[in-house]
Amino acid sequence: ECVGIPCDDLEDNRDRLTVCVSSQVGCAMACTFCATGKMGFSRNLTSAEIVDQVLHVAQRFPDQRVSNIVYMGMGEPAMNLNMVVESQQFLNKGLGIGARHITISTVGVPNTIRKLAEHKLQIILAISLHAPNQALRETLIPTAKAYPLEALMEDCVHYFKTTGRRVSFEYILIKGVNDEIQHANELAQLLQSHGNELMRSHVNLIPWNAIDDADFQRPSRNRVMAFMRQLKRQGVNSVSVRRARGSEEAAACGQLRNNLRKGKVANPPAPAL
Repeated sequence: ECVGIPCDDLEDNRDRLTVCVSSQVGCAMACTFCATGKMGFSRNLTSAEIVDQVLHVAQRFPDQRVSNIVYMGMGEPAMNLNMVVESQQFLNKGLGIGARHITISTVGVPNTIRKLAEHKLQIILAISLHAPNQALRETLIPTAKAYPLEALMEDCVHYFKTTGRRVSFEYILIKGVNDEIQHANELAQLLQSHGNELMRSHVNLIPWNAIDDADFQRPSRNRVMAFMRQLKRQGVNSVSVRRARGSEEAAACGQLRNNLRKGKVANPPAPAL
């Protein structure tokens, strides 16, 4: 599945069309807050299948040019890294979409961030963090047990030093789970202890989007803004709150799920490096 996200960018006085692409059918990361994680893993997509998603959206919006690509749809891009990099290269060099307008997101898979750094792409790397400490992160992202938070952050620092590109940290806010002021303090301390100012890192706060079979709640706007203000008080100045788009079609962040899928692979393959 893919999502076309048109946006009237008032600051730049131009229209922007972002395509959110999938890298896999399903996902093996099993994140508790994500619909895709609950459907299990089926297979990796080929680079052609990834590119085709962008072409499909471009056909649906003939009066707009695709300006941005985000690998934030179904699947864990790091588990299909070869095809993700191959498709990114075509989108950049073949279709002329600027590398700095392409974002590759990952919850973190051991060894893959360093592998991606070797390509020295000018893309934006987005880390799906969602928790400021290891214990809480493991409850939200079960696979995080294999990738300690400290190791993940060290790999982010290595990525920045290798590529010169800042790292963005995605943080889904869930009411009463990870949105308390103490969590904001912990997050600020985590980033600052790993060279936040040096890496010029950015925090993107995402209020949780409701999915079936989940006992979570979306925080109020006041809680979201309080969390952002606390981060800034603690010295994390580059913070934004993502506007929800696509929720009416169950296509917002964390909501993609293939309801037509008839089966899944019980044991997904190792990361395709």
